[in-house]
Amino acid sequence: MRKRDAAPVPRSGDRPATGPASAQGGDHVRALLFQTPRNVSELDRWAIAFVVFIALAWGAGMVAGFQASLTILTVAGFLAAIFGLHKPLVGLLGIGMLCTMDAVSRVLLLTGGLLRWNTLNYWLILVIGLNLTFVLRLRDIQSRLALVFVLLLTLGLLLVDREDLETGVMSVLNVVIYFGILVYFAPGRRNPRVWYLQGIVSGTLAALGSFVYFLQKDGLPYVNPNAWSYFPLTAIFSLSLGYRFAPRGWRGQALSWVLAVANLGWVFLSGSRGSLLVALACMLFLLLTTRSVSQRILYVAVALGIALITIARFGDLNADAVHRISKLLDPQESFAARTSGRSDLALGAWYIFRDHPMGVGTGGFAQAWINMGYRQSLSGFAYGREMQAHSGWTKTLAENGVPGFLALLCFVGSFAVVGWKRKQRGMWPIGLLATSVYALAFMSTDFAGKGLWFFAAGATTLLNLRVLTVRERPGADGPGRTKGETVRAEEIRA
Repeated sequence: MRKRDAAPVPRSGDRPATGPASAQGGDHVRALLFQTPRNVSELDRWAIAFVVFIALAWGAGMVAGFQASLTILTVAGFLAAIFGLHKPLVGLLGIGMLCTMDAVSRVLLLTGGLLRWNTLNYWLILVIGLNLTFVLRLRDIQSRLALVFVLLLTLGLLLVDREDLETGVMSVLNVVIYFGILVYFAPGRRNPRVWYLQGIVSGTLAALGSFVYFLQKDGLPYVNPNAWSYFPLTAIFSLSLGYRFAPRGWRGQALSWVLAVANLGWVFLSGSRGSLLVALACMLFLLLTTRSVSQRILYVAVALGIALITIARFGDLNADAVHRISKLLDPQESFAARTSGRSDLALGAWYIFRDHPMGVGTGGFAQAWINMGYRQSLSGFAYGREMQAHSGWTKTLAENGVPGFLALLCFVGSFAVVGWKRKQRGMWPIGLLATSVYALAFMSTDFAGKGLWFFAAGATTLLNLRVLTVRERPGADGPGRTKGETVRAEEIRA
């Protein structure tokens, strides 16, 4: 098989960079590009069309209602994801939209039985089946550890009672879709611009959608704020993945920064303290990977300006968010009250683990919480009621014991380890961010949110350009490829 010559990653508009590797800045992007991508302008037109459509849909939602716009955009996202089987880069924009909207669509739109949670899961499993050869050839450490974790979760289904089996199956589905999202990210290894564009599309989707949501919130069905916060938070994930692929100059990064700050404001107004902590980690990443000091100062000023506007427009929501944060820091409150009972759930998970070191089975936490009975060290929060762990760490510890917890710990830590090993290629920041995001996120949420797995698939692709392989379709991304030809990624210096 003939090895293709690597070319530098383009860093501005449609004009690819040429010449030798640049030595300016140790944090320049190291990414895959076998050749100058065809029809880069076509990809830009697709992204512009997405953004315009999103703006029009949310604009119509000001009259027709948030749920009507959400329905239109969800249908559009699925159509783009399906079309992505033919045109993969468009598919990445579509799956980014679906993962971003998942936090609200699964509650406000995809209701009724298993479809409430699993419509997107089912589609991604179908995508895995259609691309099974690609999935089986994944050799990166993240994918291998994810596969081990999925197998342990599946084995854990054998330990639970029938009434807990549905919950356990959904836990497995929520993790296995990571491989389906990886299929969508694979073509982005040959066209770095799509990383930036998918961030802009998702960022616009959540920024405008959250504005419409908060305007109409009182007339909408209740959505748990901790779950809803992943609507703008997933957009911040997308912007973080594409930030360093922004066009040359401050304008490209400025647009990403403005969208990220706007979505940070919506995360804050949600009142979810766990999501806010994760969002702040992403914002720190964006700030530190901005090369120019003057740009950093400007972006911080923009952030303050957007914050003042948001506070003035949504003063009541701001007061509630401030109260929740103040309560967390108030030493006069009990620890259970400060954490809304999460500390009791974590301690209960520890007691369950001590009684069952190999776990009670995937999906079995709620019943084990009831069976645990009274413990003197607990506050009595939700005593005798079925409760979920609300934490990936404690859920895995109680349900899957030592093997599951170690597999999850290794998966989370592997991003930082791989990033450190490839720091000369500029991968250390994104690896450290991914590990930080999952370490923090799994303290306050489990595996249901698609945004976390979307970010995991994106970070995996960026970190493992040399070891990922993909089977090409004729003419998918360049001329001269034949069906069945396998290409291998090679890092290059920008």
